[in-house]
Amino acid sequence: MKLFTALGPGDIVAAHRAQLSGDATAGETSIIFSGQVVEFCQAQGIELLALSCNQRRDTIQDGRSQLENRPRWCEKCSGVRYHLSRIWYAVYLAMRAWRFGADLAVIDSGTAHYFAFALFGFFQIPVAINFHNTLWPNGFEPKGRIARLILALDAWFFRHVTFATAGVSPECGRQVRQLAGSQVPYLEYRTQYRCEEFQFRRADSDRNPFRVIYVGRIERNKGVFDIAAIAQSLRGRSRGRISFDLCGHGGALQELRAIVAKQGLDDVVHVHGRVPRSKLFELLERAHAVIVPTRSDFCEGLPAVCAEAVLCGLPIVTSRLSNAIPLLSPAIMEAEPENIESFANAVLRLAEDRDEYDELSRACPGLAQQFCDRSQSYPAALDRLISTRFPQWRRLTSYDAVFARLGRCTQGSPITATEGEHESGRIR
Repeated sequence: MKLFTALGPGDIVAAHRAQLSGDATAGETSIIFSGQVVEFCQAQGIELLALSCNQRRDTIQDGRSQLENRPRWCEKCSGVRYHLSRIWYAVYLAMRAWRFGADLAVIDSGTAHYFAFALFGFFQIPVAINFHNTLWPNGFEPKGRIARLILALDAWFFRHVTFATAGVSPECGRQVRQLAGSQVPYLEYRTQYRCEEFQFRRADSDRNPFRVIYVGRIERNKGVFDIAAIAQSLRGRSRGRISFDLCGHGGALQELRAIVAKQGLDDVVHVHGRVPRSKLFELLERAHAVIVPTRSDFCEGLPAVCAEAVLCGLPIVTSRLSNAIPLLSPAIMEAEPENIESFANAVLRLAEDRDEYDELSRACPGLAQQFCDRSQSYPAALDRLISTRFPQWRRLTSYDAVFARLGRCTQGSPITATEGEHESGRIR
């Protein structure tokens, strides 16, 4: 069996080097997807060619698994050039899969326009799509003519070319079924964690300040500027102080810091930027709640921080745009999308209603189990996906061994490396 996969924009080569050196946990809270794919393929005897569209060109070979960073042309383009660059990248991937002799291709969302992957069918390579993001923001279907045309072409692709799909949330599956009908299988899975690294919060009386944490990319469409507006709205409304910790990196980081300073919010909005993993765990440990204010121009799948929140026993303030509500509603204080006052009221309610706060927090341990259940992992979904195409395929009875090696590799592993030769979810 030869598997070809496109794994989004991450630096999969650097990540695999870190895994092989025993340092895979240094920069990630979750268990990286590229590592899960490699270990699954090794366990099942699959020859793997995995590509990412990361801008740093690089290649690594590990046994029968080859991982490459192969950037897209015209990455920052807009308009017609943007669409042409995505179509060209899909052509490039199909050609690589054909030359590899792939028996199967699995492509991550955000890699290119879905309809362009119809070329895999021309080469008689069965193709499946893995959704880390939705096709459109929940409740905000595209209305522009170009966007609607692309969606119609994608619908044709899902109905007539794909043999299966997988994804991180129920909303991903709902949207695929809306386009393709129920005949295309949708296999759901969960991001996986080393659960022993997380500690559930114990009841405490120190809630002044009441600390709310945001973890994610610092971009306007992720709602980070709304957090500054929420903090401004809450000034003087609470019996105690409410503060916000913002962790992450992105193109809007400096602009956000400037706005926080200009509005005099430095005492309650702390913009940390990218923080080391150890520092992030410290901030999660002292936090009281997590906020996820995704806006309607971002196709969120299921934010990893929602899983991290319940693993830490922290209630979540979010709207339907995070797509976390169907999975984690007992731990969620729901707000209206892009409504500053609704978010502010939800945070205030958590800060001042201790009974309701405790009820949401108590729900977290049970909800957290799905993110530690290897039978709900991506390798498990990948195994099922292969079996839908190849009925004689023998699936693993357990995925514990696949995860046992992740993060435990040591120096001296037999690898060779050669230098040289998505954010996904954005609305265009």
